[in-house]
Amino acid sequence: MAGIIVPIALLLMAIVAALLAAPLFDKKAKGAEVRVTRGIAVVYVIIAGASTIYGFAETLMAQSLQVKMPVEEFWPTLPPGASVQGTTAQVVSGGFTQALVEVQGLAVGTRWLLGTTTLLQGIAAIFVGAAVISMCNGYIGKATFRPALVKWFTVTAAVILVCGLGWQITESIAGMQASAQVLGFDGSTWQTDVTEREDLHEIVGIPKAVYLELNINFWPIWAGLGLFSTAQIFKRGLEMQKDTAGLI
Repeated sequence: MAGIIVPIALLLMAIVAALLAAPLFDKKAKGAEVRVTRGIAVVYVIIAGASTIYGFAETLMAQSLQVKMPVEEFWPTLPPGASVQGTTAQVVSGGFTQALVEVQGLAVGTRWLLGTTTLLQGIAAIFVGAAVISMCNGYIGKATFRPALVKWFTVTAAVILVCGLGWQITESIAGMQASAQVLGFDGSTWQTDVTEREDLHEIVGIPKAVYLELNINFWPIWAGLGLFSTAQIFKRGLEMQKDTAGLI
């Protein structure tokens, strides 16, 4: 989720900065703020595209990758005879359910899922920037309501919906696969005289793998519906513009 929210937030901040700074360039120039905004959006799209390609390639070729692994609810316990001093509160239930780790030796399929996650995030970010560029072009060309803008917002709505849900699914599946590959061992051995514990997870505090868990946030649905509604507003404005053409 952060993969798209952070770029969008940065773009919105850049737009606000452009709106504040544009009057300093030429107070007589009409649309100066929009031109600066368009320039920032163009740079944003170029950077987003380049970083997406780089991130995708790095995911496929890097020796180790950072992964969010789901784990069974876990909280470390002390061995018999051990104690701690100085704490003022104690955990009575609950624990970790996810681990952010850097992993070596991931399977090729898991790498491709993580690469697809990066690719889907980048595509969504690029289309958002492209929609802003199209809107700025319409304003500068004195054609605020135009078919191209309606198409861009409609396509961007679909991209946000599909990519936003898609990358959450690929990221979740990759996390489950990584959890199985890192934590899903078949057997273990240890010296029984060292500890009285009968399970390796209890001896060294290793969490157990989770094999089925999808973390899906439905914000892409609302974002997609919002952009689609905006596209319909522009479409209605285009129709009204055609109906009133030549009346004044």
